[in-house]
Amino acid sequence: MSGVFFIGDLSRLFGETNSVSLFRRIRNLEDAAIISRFSRGIYTTIGFRAETLTARIIENSYLSFGTILAKELMIGSVPAMTLYAVRVGKNRIYKGPGLTVEYVGIAKPLFFGFRGDQGVRYATPEKALLDTLYFHLHGRSYSFDIYQDIDITRVNRPLIKQWLRKYRNPRFVSFVKGYLHDRS
Repeated sequence: MSGVFFIGDLSRLFGETNSVSLFRRIRNLEDAAIISRFSRGIYTTIGFRAETLTARIIENSYLSFGTILAKELMIGSVPAMTLYAVRVGKNRIYKGPGLTVEYVGIAKPLFFGFRGDQGVRYATPEKALLDTLYFHLHGRSYSFDIYQDIDITRVNRPLIKQWLRKYRNPRFVSFVKGYLHDRS
C-alpha cells in the first residue's frame, strides 16, 4: 500500500468493527509515530509514496502539469510540496503535513493520455503539456513560465496534433499550434 491507509484499510487490517476501538488503536499508532493523519480518514507512514497517495485519494485521476513536466525533465523547477493531478469533475485540494495534493477537474472527453505504473496513472509528456497549456488559457498560473521554462524537444509533435482533434475549443487549438510553431 506504499504507506497509505484509509480508515477502512486499518479497520480490515486490525479486524476491528467497533469504531471506538479502531480509533483508539489509530491514536496509539499516532502517539508512537508509526502513522500520521494526512487528512480526514487518510493516514500515512514515514516514507510513504506520495504518488500512491494521489492515486488512492481519487482513483480515477492521473498526475499531470508541473509534476510530470519536472519528472520528464521538461522544466527545471520541481513542485516538491505539491502534486498536481487531473480528474473528471470538480477541482479538489487535500492538504496534509508537508504535502498538498491538488486535483484539477476536466471534461470526460479530455480524460486521456496517461499510462499506469504500480497503481498510479502518469500523464505522458504530451498530455502534461496540453493540460498545462489548456488550463493556462483558463487563467491558471504556474511556478514556471510556460513560454521560457518548458523544454518541448521531448514531446511527440505529431501525437499532440492528433490529440488536438479531441479539443473542441478552436481558440485553444490555435493557441497550441502557435505555441509549437514559435518553438520550432
